[in-house]
Amino acid sequence: MSIFKKLSAACLALPLIGAVAAAPVHAQGLPGLSGGNSSGSSMLGNAAAGALSGSGLSIPSVSSLAPSNVTGLLSYCVENNYLGGNSPSTILSSLKSKSGLDTSSPLYSNGQKGILDTGNGNTFSLSSLEGNMKQKVTKKVCNAVLKQGKSLL
Repeated sequence: MSIFKKLSAACLALPLIGAVAAAPVHAQGLPGLSGGNSSGSSMLGNAAAGALSGSGLSIPSVSSLAPSNVTGLLSYCVENNYLGGNSPSTILSSLKSKSGLDTSSPLYSNGQKGILDTGNGNTFSLSSLEGNMKQKVTKKVCNAVLKQGKSLL
């Protein structure tokens, strides 16, 4: 086979490989993704699990996060327009004014940077994600954080 034919075949195969690699895969018990169970579902839901499956990444359940980290994350989500409407801003204001919430803590400031802080030195940074995955996963996480924020009020 000539070098031209080999290059042509390789160039034709690349879009197919990219399409297969980008196809959604369902999570099958990725550690941390489901908050400790292996069903692949959590407050993040199966869509977030599917978006991360095969990526080597896992996201902790937002239900295990400290209230100050949840509030900081909600601030990150609102500021970066991952959540639509007025409800997230209203919930954020209510959480910030709630007594006992420490907005000067490292947990809160980590949340404002998009970092889920699960304790024991374990963190997950939304900013470490790239491209299409960042958008999809961050929206799912932000929706879960909004839901968790509502439950804290």
